[in-house]
Amino acid sequence: MLKNKHTIIALIVAPILALIAYFAVDFAVKETPHAAKAGASYALVSLPNCRYPSGQCTLKNAEFKLDLSVEEVGVNVFTLNVKSQYPLQGAKVALVESASETGSPLEMHTVDQNQQHWNAKLAGNISPNSLIQLVVAANDAYYYGETELLFSQYETSFGKDFR
Repeated sequence: MLKNKHTIIALIVAPILALIAYFAVDFAVKETPHAAKAGASYALVSLPNCRYPSGQCTLKNAEFKLDLSVEEVGVNVFTLNVKSQYPLQGAKVALVESASETGSPLEMHTVDQNQQHWNAKLAGNISPNSLIQLVVAANDAYYYGETELLFSQYETSFGKDFR
């Protein structure tokens, strides 16, 4: 069936050339990771646990990660807790009703000596569209992100607490 030597050589060489091209393009256009620069700002991405009523939310940018949790204090009053792997120089948070608006930021307060655990009391109506906008400073760089408050409720379909 395959008696033509040119066809046989093409069938052997083509996949090899495709692999070489794949790795060459990746090497040529890939973004090299770099350390955060002082004074620069970086966006935080909300991980999937922020989209579900899991009780906690994680905002992340490369190695920098913030864990958020909410404790209900009273009617329309709750405490937002932020934990970081790295010491933070400061943090501000705002509660807004929709993504099109910006809220007035509230200063967060550190809870421990390491400045890795921060919290703030927020008051307002929590709706399915409510968002938390967060800005933190660490190593003279700024990290910002926003996420929905859907994660603030912890629910399971089993009627059992697994925390």
